[in-house]
Amino acid sequence: MNPGRSRRLMAAAWEGLWGHRLRAALAAGGLLVGVAAVVVMVAVGQGTRNQVLERITALGTNIVWVHAAKRSFSGTRGRTTSEVVALQPADAEAMARLEGAETASALDTRLLRISGPEGTTDSRVISALPNIFALEGQGLREGRYFTAKENRARKRVAVIGPTLRKHLSGDISLVGRTIEVKKQPFLVVGELLPKGVDANGNDLDDRLYVPLKTGQSRLMGGRRHVGLLVARAESEATMETLVREITRLLRQRHNLRPGQPDDFSLFTQTEIIKRREESNRLFSATTTGVAAVSLLVAGVGIMAVLLISVKERTTEIGLRRAVGARRRDILWQFLAEAIILGLAGGGGGALLGLAVAVAVRLFGPLEFALPVGPALGAGFLGLAISMVFGLAPARRAAGLTPVDALRD
Repeated sequence: MNPGRSRRLMAAAWEGLWGHRLRAALAAGGLLVGVAAVVVMVAVGQGTRNQVLERITALGTNIVWVHAAKRSFSGTRGRTTSEVVALQPADAEAMARLEGAETASALDTRLLRISGPEGTTDSRVISALPNIFALEGQGLREGRYFTAKENRARKRVAVIGPTLRKHLSGDISLVGRTIEVKKQPFLVVGELLPKGVDANGNDLDDRLYVPLKTGQSRLMGGRRHVGLLVARAESEATMETLVREITRLLRQRHNLRPGQPDDFSLFTQTEIIKRREESNRLFSATTTGVAAVSLLVAGVGIMAVLLISVKERTTEIGLRRAVGARRRDILWQFLAEAIILGLAGGGGGALLGLAVAVAVRLFGPLEFALPVGPALGAGFLGLAISMVFGLAPARRAAGLTPVDALRD
């Protein structure tokens, strides 16, 4: 097709759309919204993924968690059975001595009522060994950590998180002051630096840390077992070996015979990241499917607009055929209208999506690279959908004979 004919066809297509500009704008608008939604979903999904991975890896990717599991056992005379949690603080000490282990800690958590000078709240109380702060990378804002000597002596001392401090005393420091945990007085010896929220949305600053033996004897009814062990490997390279050694060690310490199931479960940061990645992929697939449906709906709208246009302009098509226009000229004219709608909707949607993504990045908490590639892809997809759905009306218009068109 020579350039002059192409320009005339594009001009005729533009005139056809301009004559019904409101209808054309609505058709292109549907495509625009669909493409913009795809771009924004990709940007938000990427930002959420980055944020979650940042929170998961905040402690490092060389952390191993050992959760307690319940198992049945028979009493000394074989008459009774009950359920016990098998993890002990001594297990953490043994884990810390394994080759490839940097440190290990035992801890237990309870949701308890805590009272301060200006408020009372239910918060997470963590009973742990003193090395938990180094293992979790907890920094001090004020005061000090509790010590191993205080843990052995079961001293009622505590280290508080900033969110919990706000609940109990507002902006007033609690270091050196006494609070009540389960109606028992505890001296606050330190306040931690803010940590934010974890991957599950839990506030890591709404916590109170107390010595493990203090928590077990004074807050948890004298229990001797713990619900969680945490170990840090010397490096990521030693993680697999350390996991195997921890499994072997705990099975040996818990007297588990070959074939017996573990009475504990191990998790690593890598496994958590994999699970999050699977969730993100599922979320991305779902949002992409929703966006694809919206684009298909927009394509149906474009096809409807062009079919109505063909019906209304049947006489015009007949006259053009009568004065020498060929079938392919009519085909390309209406296909050009679909291309114009696709360019307006796809290109405009890509630009709008990028603008919204920029606004989200500037004024929101998410950090992500601008999805320029997905925006271009979504824009071209919108154009392709417009052309595909515009082909049927164009073929219908090109199939009209001059006699039939003029008679209609």
